[in-house]
Amino acid sequence: MVKVKICGITNYRDAADAIDCGADVLGFILARSPRQVTPDEAQRIIRKLPASVIKVGVFVDAPIEKVRSAMKYCGFNLVQLHGREDREYCRRLYPYVLKVFRDKTPGVIRSIRSYGAGIFMLDSGQGGTGKLVDLKIARGAAKLGNMILAGGLTPDNVAGVIKSIKPYGVDVSSGVEKKPGKKDKKKVAAFIDVVKLL
Repeated sequence: MVKVKICGITNYRDAADAIDCGADVLGFILARSPRQVTPDEAQRIIRKLPASVIKVGVFVDAPIEKVRSAMKYCGFNLVQLHGREDREYCRRLYPYVLKVFRDKTPGVIRSIRSYGAGIFMLDSGQGGTGKLVDLKIARGAAKLGNMILAGGLTPDNVAGVIKSIKPYGVDVSSGVEKKPGKKDKKKVAAFIDVVKLL
C-alpha cells in the first residue's frame, strides 16, 4: 500500500486530523517557509502523537549538529533534506535521512543512483504552484528504490499519478490546505482515501 506523508504541519489539530484520516507520516518544516515551525512548536505537537506515526523534520542546508540536536529534541524519526547536502553529509545521518531530489536538476537519475539511497524523495521543486514532477523522470527514478513523490499533488490528481508511476509513497502539503500552514481536513481525508483505495 502506498504511504501517505502530510507535510507542513504547524499545529496539533492538523496533526491529529491527519492521523485520524490515516496518514502514515507527518512532516514538520524547520527551514524558512510559510509553514515553518520552531523546534519548541514541533516538540509540543510531537509529544502528543502516537509512536506509530513517523515524524519527519524538514531542513535545508542546516549545520549537521543543528539537525541532530533538533532530531533528538523534537522526537523526529527521520530528517528530510531539501538543500545541497552532499553524500557525506547524508552518510553521517544514515539511516535516518530522506534526501530530496528535484526532477528538473540535470542528471537527477544519475544523482539518485550515486547516492545509493534505499528511500528518497523526488520533488518538482515548485511547491505551491500545482506543478507535477516530470512523469517520465519519475518513472525512471521509481526503479531506483523506495521513492516518495512530492509536488503538485491533490485529491483530484493523485490517483492517476500513482497508477502511472507506482511510487512507494506520496507527499502533500499545499494540495490539502485552506491556506499556507492550515490544513483542510476534508481535503486531507479525500487525499488519503483516494490513495488507500488504490
